[in-house]
Amino acid sequence: MKTLRQFKSELITERPKLEEMIENDLAELRLSEQLRQLRKEAGLTQQAVAERMHVTRSYVAQLEGKPQNVTLATLLKYARAVGAQFKVTV
Repeated sequence: MKTLRQFKSELITERPKLEEMIENDLAELRLSEQLRQLRKEAGLTQQAVAERMHVTRSYVAQLEGKPQNVTLATLLKYARAVGAQFKVTV
């Protein structure tokens, strides 16, 4: 039986673009988890964050669920709304 790592390695060898797609999906998942965690640590609901950002609760839910094409400005607004510090590293 193959391990997940072996399976992934074979798939990537067969389809080189797949690795980039996988990494992008994982980055989105990590971002959404970090956003949810920051909000919960601040003791805020999605509605409270939405009000502080001047957006809808469903938009906050989208950011925390599957953030796509999120701008740095939006992430900065979110961070400010939950009282977190926003830092970009390269």
